[in-house]
Amino acid sequence: MEDFEAYAIEREKEILANKPKVERDPRDEKGLIKVEDHKNLGRDPKSNAIINTDSVGYHAYVKAREQARLKSLDVHELKSEINELKDMLKVLVENSNK
Repeated sequence: MEDFEAYAIEREKEILANKPKVERDPRDEKGLIKVEDHKNLGRDPKSNAIINTDSVGYHAYVKAREQARLKSLDVHELKSEINELKDMLKVLVENSNK
């Protein structure tokens, strides 16, 4: 009898582990009206605004935007350093001609 119970418990664990997980729709949780053909967009019934519920996509966007900002800062910094080097070379050339 104990073997059967152990088998039943193991079998139940296997079934639950292989059971497909049902994804909850974040639009339903937030009380948004579903936007046709867009699974990540919902309309706020109070403000009528369209809201994106794709948090993974949002975080990827924020990360990409931050990387672009850092790249832009690096380029600006390099340009500044190049201008500084040019000014130093001009001074050196002027001093060597004297």
